[in-house]
Order: sequence, then C-alpha cells, then structure tokens
Amino acid sequence: MPAAHASALASLGTAAAARGTSVAPRATDLPHGVPTGVETAAALAEVLADTTGDVAWSLAPADGPLGAGRANFSYDVAPGDVVHDAVVVTNRSDAPLTLTVYGTDAFTTPAGHLDLLTADEEPADLGAWLALDVPGGQVVVEPRASTTVPFVLTVPADAAPGDHAGGVVTSFLSAATGSTVARDNRLALRVHARVAGDLAPGLSVRDVRVRYEGTANPFGAGRTVVTYRLVNTGNARLLPAEAVTVAGPGDVGARTSPVTALPEVLAGSSLEREVVLPGVRPTVRLTADVAVTGEVVGIGGGDTAADRSSAATWAVPWTLLVVVLLVVAGAVAVPLVRSRGRTGEDRAPRS
Repeated sequence: MPAAHASALASLGTAAAARGTSVAPRATDLPHGVPTGVETAAALAEVLADTTGDVAWSLAPADGPLGAGRANFSYDVAPGDVVHDAVVVTNRSDAPLTLTVYGTDAFTTPAGHLDLLTADEEPADLGAWLALDVPGGQVVVEPRASTTVPFVLTVPADAAPGDHAGGVVTSFLSAATGSTVARDNRLALRVHARVAGDLAPGLSVRDVRVRYEGTANPFGAGRTVVTYRLVNTGNARLLPAEAVTVAGPGDVGARTSPVTALPEVLAGSSLEREVVLPGVRPTVRLTADVAVTGEVVGIGGGDTAADRSSAATWAVPWTLLVVVLLVVAGAVAVPLVRSRGRTGEDRAPRS
C-alpha cells in the first residue's frame, strides 16, 4: 500500500454499516497535491475547520429513478450496462467552495478498514468505470447551497462477475498563508456494483501462528496469542465471523474464543488478525485452530464461505518443573545428609 495513505478507515463493525455507509473525511497535513485516505462513518458526514477558516460540506446520492434516501450507491448490473446517476454536494460554509471530484477504487486495509486509492493512483476496477460530468475535474458550490454532479458508470463488456467496489470522492485542498504544507480533506460515498454471473464467495485462513505466554505462578494459567491472515479469495463482499480454539494433546484444557464478527472484507482484500485467549494451561504442546465463516452481503446476499487452519507451539510449564526439581532435589539431599551424619558418628574415636 502506498505511503500516501495517511490514515486508515474506521472499522465497519455491523452488518448495517456494511450494507450502507458514507465515507467521511479526515484532514491530514501532507505536501501539496498529495491526498490522504478517507474514513467511514455510519451517517453522512461533514468536513470541518480548514486552516484558513471554517469549511464544511456533505454528500448524498441524488434522488431519482434509482431510488430516494439512499445511503450510498449500489447497483445490480450486467457486462456492458450503462448507469446514469448523480451525487448532491452541499456547501455548509459561508463562502464559495471549490472541490475536486473523481472516482476511484476501494479496498479493505489489513486492519479491517475501508479505504480508497489516493488521487495520484490510477484505478483499475470500478473507479475506472466512473466518469463524472465535472469540467476540469472541479465543481464550485455557492455558500449554503447544493449542486448536483451527474456521473456515468459504464460496465465493461468483459467485466468479471461478482462485486466491484469504489467511491465518488470530493476533495478540498488548502494551506495556511506562507505554509508549504497543504491540508487535504476528502469526503466520499461508497459505490458498489454486482456484475451478473456466477457468485463464488471464498475465504482462506493463512499464516496461522501461535505463541504461549506463561506465568510465574507454577500452578497458574497463561495466555495464548494467535495471529493469522484472512483473505477474501472469492468475488463477493463478505462479513466474516471467527472462532479460535486452543487445546493441548487430546483436547486437554481446551479453550475457545467467543464467535467474533469481523469487518466487511472486499473481494481480493485481506485482514490481519490477532486473537488472545487467557486462562490457558501449559500442556507442553498446544494447538490453535482458527475457523472462519463469511456471509455474502449486498444485493442478493445470503451465500456463505468458510475455511479453517491450525498451528502448534510448545507450552512447557517451566516454573512448575523448577519447583518439582527443587522438591525432588530436596527429597534426595535429606537422606544423603542423614547418611553422612551417621557415617561420621561411626568413625568417631571411642574413649
């Protein structure tokens, strides 16, 4: 991922959020012309406070034949389809606002946040299908007014079936007087398109690693840290849920984490996960089993995908072993001391 992604996106923690959210802005100090990442929000959001004054705007899908009151853009299309839609940009400031408008691709970060490519990165998927009717790539919105920006989504004739994700982005770049550092504020709305054809959800649990962290208490339990990478190998957006089990030989001392809902993972993206299980007994050898099931979200959701993998590590109760060795050594040493004492008495001269 390019270094220009200055911030990750907030996690999509619920199914409702995954089905429809706006993408909210984050202001980050960067060199002139280098855009930053964006941040998801559960409601339509505003950018506030530029270095030269208050700047605020909001986005919403335009009402029309495709629907009213939509949270974002979602389309069920076929290869070759052309979709005409629009976004409404509202200037909530008291001065005219000039915004750069463009479309780009979306992806899921390893931390589980939704992000968009920066403006200097060329989109290769849905972002490349978007054409915004904005002369010069910029729109000027009058104070306390709204303007509608039309756009066209042209699905290639050879578009792969399944889910494609992107965003319609608006960007405001500003700098304080005399400063060589610009502040780039971006606000975007998600765009999802499901292309007709075979929907093939897929998940892969990879690179499972496990380590045991013991305790100084010889009779106490430690904790196990399990890390792994979850890859969406299919062509559908998925909401995964994980369960991790750690056990000794013959399932001795087995402990299982609660089933945990994970953030939405876009097709082709992956998550990096860490799961900590406390109260694990050191049974010399521990095996961690990771099981993940993902449910398809979006138009026509309901299908599932699943995968599991495991790894093992040593969990030797070193403190207990030291205590046992000390007890054994003490038990052996006492008879030896007594024996030497008797031998000394036998060899003592008699008067």
